[in-house]
Amino acid sequence: MEIDWHRILFSDQPYAFFIEILIRTPTMFLAVVAILRLTGKRGVQQLSIFEMVMIISLGSAAGDSMFYEDVGLLHAVAVFALILLVYKLLILVIAKSKKAEKLLEGEPLYIIRDGRLCINQTQQNQMGSDEFFGELRGHNVEHLGQVRCAILEDTGKLSVFYYSDNDVKAGLPILPDDFNRKIDKINFKGYYSCDQCGNTQKHYPSEIVFCERCANTVWIASLDNKRIA
Repeated sequence: MEIDWHRILFSDQPYAFFIEILIRTPTMFLAVVAILRLTGKRGVQQLSIFEMVMIISLGSAAGDSMFYEDVGLLHAVAVFALILLVYKLLILVIAKSKKAEKLLEGEPLYIIRDGRLCINQTQQNQMGSDEFFGELRGHNVEHLGQVRCAILEDTGKLSVFYYSDNDVKAGLPILPDDFNRKIDKINFKGYYSCDQCGNTQKHYPSEIVFCERCANTVWIASLDNKRIA
């Protein structure tokens, strides 16, 4: 079987279409930049969910018109104009309605309060512990006792507020090696944290201990060291 390299590399387009691509690509790139500048957004972390949809739509319209011969530039520009119009209308709706703002942009959610996970919020967002703890480790957090509260913003960014050094308490370790030292039997007196909700309690040797917050029976030895910024 002979491989048709010409079809693979050039499809059925004439060589002259390369010149057309040199015009289409920078034109649509600049059009996308212009639309994003009109929305006033400076970075991905400032984008809400529906704004991300807008970006994806712009990318699809721009990409198709860059290298598909049968997609005219004016067609793509018309799509851009409609996307911008819908965006501006949604901004007006959001400004007039709190319900619409919550529906379209979401709202900040507390993930941690007083060094413990907010169970309902973490389940609602289906955030895995690995992903969430990875975000906290990126903020130099070693255990939840260092964290007064953590808020998941509507942009997806995590805002973390810390206890002062004097107020740090025992909490759930989140470094992988420490977090994986789980036990279901308390052999020594000390502070232990529930691996599900981060609730920290002082325990004495016992076969089975239920978390008073979520009834879990798996524990991890707590840490109480101060945060190193």
